[in-house]
Amino acid sequence: MKRTASSASVRNPASRSYSHSASPTPSGSHLNRTASQAQAQVIRAAFPVQLHLRNDLHLMRKTWHLLMGAVIAFLYMFYINRLNGVIILSSVLGFDILMETARLNSPKLNQQIMRFWGPFMRTCEVNRVSGIPYYLASAAIAIGVFPKPVAIMSILFLAVGDPLASLVGITYGSKSVRLPGGKSLIGSAAGVLGCAAVAFVFMKYSGYSNRDTAVISVLGGLFGGTAELLPLEMDDNFTIPVISGFALWFAFLFL
Repeated sequence: MKRTASSASVRNPASRSYSHSASPTPSGSHLNRTASQAQAQVIRAAFPVQLHLRNDLHLMRKTWHLLMGAVIAFLYMFYINRLNGVIILSSVLGFDILMETARLNSPKLNQQIMRFWGPFMRTCEVNRVSGIPYYLASAAIAIGVFPKPVAIMSILFLAVGDPLASLVGITYGSKSVRLPGGKSLIGSAAGVLGCAAVAFVFMKYSGYSNRDTAVISVLGGLFGGTAELLPLEMDDNFTIPVISGFALWFAFLFL
């Protein structure tokens, strides 16, 4: 009787299906996500400050991101010339690279730095270079290479468009279409609109014609909001100002 019952159980597809669904095999992506979350918990536990993942809202980081670019653009627009802007940013960049190198080679120093900068950093940046050197490098290149209006707008695209796209993408991205690279359509659209608004305000303030303002607002929104979608293995803090700046510079040649 036992052997008959066992045979019936094996031949019963419903029984086999039920058993499989009750104990599903984890997918590769699920295992990778679980491992990343476990690693993040270990890193977070090692530091006395709150560290964040990429998909956290992380408003302090976004506020710092906005203020950093806004201050650079404001100072360059009203108070410093191109040469001084490049010298100042390059000097700060050099100092930051030294600090990044030192902290990554000294766990004790890294922990001390995390006590101050931890609220502005992601968990993944604890043991690798943060986004600050890329931000400073792109701003220095923008000021040193592009015409002043293009440099200012490209820096503001990074300061405004990038955190806005991230904020909207994290908040509403689960309901949105996913683009190649994992970005959400709604987040990218928010970035485009943010960059377009930046270009519009700057062009109107600078006294450009309505036609030029409209053209640069549309193109600037597209250039600034979609630069991060390009399949480049580079930090967004670098690619957004540099790529959008070159594209915007090219557009200005035809005004």
